[in-house]
Amino acid sequence: MEPFASGRTADVYDTEDGRVLRRYRDGLSVEYEARLMRELDVLGYPVPHVYAAHGTDLTMENVAGPTILEELVREPGQVERYGREFGELHQRLHRIAAPDWITTASGEQTVTAASVVHMDFHPGNVILGTRGPIVIDWSNATAGRPEVDVALTMVITLSVDMTELGVPALGALRHPFLRAYLQACGADPRPGLDEAIAYRLNDRMLADSERAWIQRHGRDMLDPYVLGRV
Repeated sequence: MEPFASGRTADVYDTEDGRVLRRYRDGLSVEYEARLMRELDVLGYPVPHVYAAHGTDLTMENVAGPTILEELVREPGQVERYGREFGELHQRLHRIAAPDWITTASGEQTVTAASVVHMDFHPGNVILGTRGPIVIDWSNATAGRPEVDVALTMVITLSVDMTELGVPALGALRHPFLRAYLQACGADPRPGLDEAIAYRLNDRMLADSERAWIQRHGRDMLDPYVLGRV
């Protein structure tokens, strides 16, 4: 069976029964990710339904639909609406208290009042399915502070090379999208920016172009948004 999609660490296969199988190539166990997704599902947060998890294989609902990133290409005039919906979805996640069995990104015990944080929340990880927006790719999720998670979304979205992604027209849309996102997400990213930058730069799979952008702009990346110039 050939994968119909591949990411940096996993391949995704269509099992042709309304489900998909995601298989990690690096030996990563899916048990942690599956447990968190199941708990979020029970709480009503929109994640794919998990059917089975064993070793490196995660079988879950096949969520059909475009991502927010893809919809921005198709409907650029709706950029602010999608930005607001994206921010509201992130805020909903941060209202969920982290269960005591998950750790922080640094591997420490969950701190009191920590939220569930996705740590890879970007427009390509939200699918607009038949039952509404569904958040995917929970392998990096952990316990933490919303401001770090929001700052990381800003870092990822601003630093990625849209030309390399094959959607150069989206470069100019990032600014109105992120303005609307920040107004709706319910957290100020500035206190979390240093931690978010360090976390992103520690990613061994980070593209050279993204690493260079982050190192060049650093803390200045949020200034235009704070001052309202973009």
